[in-house]
Amino acid sequence: MFPYRRFLFPREDYPENWDELRKAVYRRDGWQCQQCGARNIQLHAHHQTPLSAGGSNDMSNLITLCKNCHIDDHPHMWWGRWKENNPQTVLALRIIVLAIAISLLIISGFSWWKVIILIIVLRPLF
Repeated sequence: MFPYRRFLFPREDYPENWDELRKAVYRRDGWQCQQCGARNIQLHAHHQTPLSAGGSNDMSNLITLCKNCHIDDHPHMWWGRWKENNPQTVLALRIIVLAIAISLLIISGFSWWKVIILIIVLRPLF
């Protein structure tokens, strides 16, 4: 898990030692997806009984799944898979959103030089 995610999206229901716990689950399961058997792919620690349904972070409630099987078990995660499979479409959507934002700024009275500075400042985000 990326450190910034924990800062931006704190999960109080995950223990402080979550990274060590999930790696222990991966070791127990032989670094292999327990649903499809895939190896050498991004792994996720999956709660068999969700925390929201009274499940725990105990190793007996955790199982190793590959990224694809985990997304299949959690339909709300489809956006991440879609973005990976459609990079050109994502780039086109970003360009369209940026063009609309610039147009709205110009219409609302931002001078052109402020728009250019804003583009230069925001460029790393795209």
